[in-house]
Amino acid sequence: MNLTHPHPDLRERRSPEQDASPERDLFAVTAATSATGSAVVRALLDHGAPVLAVGRDRERLHPYAERGARTHVSPLDDEERLTAAVADATGAFVMLAPGFIPDSPDFQAYQRAAIAAQAQAVRNAYRHGRLRRVVTLSGWAANHPGASGPVWGLERLERAIDATGVPAVHLRAGWFMENLLPDIAAIRATGATGGLLPPDLPLPMVATSDIGRVAAEFLRGVRPFVPGPVEVTGPADRTLAEAVRLIGAAVGRTARYEVRTADDVRAALTAGGFSDHMADGTVAMTLDVAHGRIRMRRPAGTIVTTTTLEEFVRAAVTTS
Repeated sequence: MNLTHPHPDLRERRSPEQDASPERDLFAVTAATSATGSAVVRALLDHGAPVLAVGRDRERLHPYAERGARTHVSPLDDEERLTAAVADATGAFVMLAPGFIPDSPDFQAYQRAAIAAQAQAVRNAYRHGRLRRVVTLSGWAANHPGASGPVWGLERLERAIDATGVPAVHLRAGWFMENLLPDIAAIRATGATGGLLPPDLPLPMVATSDIGRVAAEFLRGVRPFVPGPVEVTGPADRTLAEAVRLIGAAVGRTARYEVRTADDVRAALTAGGFSDHMADGTVAMTLDVAHGRIRMRRPAGTIVTTTTLEEFVRAAVTTS
């Protein structure tokens, strides 16, 4: 590729301060417009840290540029563009996104490509640039060797980044509170929601905003950087029954949770546009949680965050 006249998507936006201070830290954040990636970007910018936000859509990156961040357009499976993105970074946040592609006939193939591209970009920056630390968004599914479906790639991402030689912390976050957003919409519309998970199953619910703050603290050196996996969870395990009651009270409806069969969930997913491959994988992943195969191990050093389920539901109902 001729870099004398780079592709427009490879051009970065710099503030005058960043141009004048080439030796400053620079934190590259991939999937910067995803829920967790955006939380990392905001947490870094809130503390005045220089950020390079990497995403697939320049328009969605524009709000970060307005706050002084550099921006870079790249999908996660494009090694060349990602290498250009992290070349000058001293720290990087990497993750797999999107979390699923509904109509994909082979989601694992996409994850393999995204893992390989990000790992190679990290390896290049570590060997030839200034990169000295990486934080990955992994997940509690990485605790289960047989994890499948959309979470198949999490532990593989950890291993690929570790193989680059760069010191890396892997955030094995629990069950995202943002998974409740479709339930909020359903309860607001009909008073009911449901799924494969038992309503009384305690889940390690955690808000992505808290995960973003933790990741930013590791990148900035606020937290001791000890390479390896670290679990991240909310202040208490909560059940879907509790969540549904809170949502119902917040939207002013009597709400109920209906347990559904695997066949019913699979049929609903395919009717909604999921490929058979993605529907099967999503059901398998959910059953792994329901049957306790995906679970938190809670070793010493587990990070407990602060956002409660009540706070999350109140904010989500207000803004949705």
